[in-house]
Amino acid sequence: MQRLPVNAAGGMAVLDARADGWTTLTAALPQDIARRVSTLQAIAGVVGVVQHSAEGRPVAVMVGQRRPAAAMMRIVLFWTAPSFFPADTARVLETLEKEAFSHGVLCLRADEDIAGLVGARSWQGRDGFREHWIGGRPDRRPEAAPPLYPQSIGFTCGPSALAMAIAGLDPATQPDRALEIELWREATTIIGPTGPGGCDPYGLALAAHRRGLRVEVFMSSEQPIFLDRASTDERRGLMEFVQTGFKREAGLVGIPLRPRAFAIDELRQALDRGFLALVLIDQAPMMGYTCPHWILVHGHGEGVYFINDPWIEPDRLEQPADVLDLPVAGAMLDRMAWYGTPAYRAAVLVGAGRRIG
Repeated sequence: MQRLPVNAAGGMAVLDARADGWTTLTAALPQDIARRVSTLQAIAGVVGVVQHSAEGRPVAVMVGQRRPAAAMMRIVLFWTAPSFFPADTARVLETLEKEAFSHGVLCLRADEDIAGLVGARSWQGRDGFREHWIGGRPDRRPEAAPPLYPQSIGFTCGPSALAMAIAGLDPATQPDRALEIELWREATTIIGPTGPGGCDPYGLALAAHRRGLRVEVFMSSEQPIFLDRASTDERRGLMEFVQTGFKREAGLVGIPLRPRAFAIDELRQALDRGFLALVLIDQAPMMGYTCPHWILVHGHGEGVYFINDPWIEPDRLEQPADVLDLPVAGAMLDRMAWYGTPAYRAAVLVGAGRRIG
């Protein structure tokens, strides 16, 4: 992606999360703001823009944070000193925008309060936040994003993603914990290292099928998966038994099973056919640690895919704006959508059927 030049003149400085200037900056800020900036600086994917006075003192600080794999950055802090000229706000925002774009960010978001401070009233209003596309919003089908439902516990990403898909296909459905846990009880196949675990593609497909939805499954591994999540042979054996049963039942009820890795372009085609896609990813590009995770891919446009991620990371101080209708470049989704050693790929396509409920 083209890198736009960042103007560092006029007392403007740009700091990434590893820059040495954060310590000097926080020492010059009011104590409460310094604490907030220090907390944010420890989060991966943070960028700070600082405008200094002629005397070298910070008069404005704007901080954006993103998941490293996402094409969106949220403005999480905007502070100004009494001596700051409000007319310079646009220049601070433009500097953050250019720096973000140089790192693959296509979209900026901010909550309503910060949007008001940075003069972002012209941005598109969303559910509880505002949004601005750098260079224009991708041309996409005019569908609404399925309602966000964050998973209520660490091992229910698959059921939460499926609950969002059901609600996206049937607006009368509101995903809640009762549906999340009901789906998990039907679809779980994994025994986690320290307790209950998550769901495999066949179990999720069967849960969707039972609710009258059209379902297709891509699964590139012919062997049971997620066995690395079990700590004993006994647990691995149980996982193999459950998963083999799910796969057999899925075939018996007529769910199309495609025993190969899907291409990202096939997700685009499925979305155009009215499907939503539960896609298995490795959390490493997003979060920095390896873990299997289900997300919901629900839209696309101009090489960008839009996802609802059921996981909101508390250690990164994330909000729903960080995971709802989140844009991800197609090349990055292609990279994320592999898991395991040797790597395999899984997706469950879900579409409206004759009945939902």
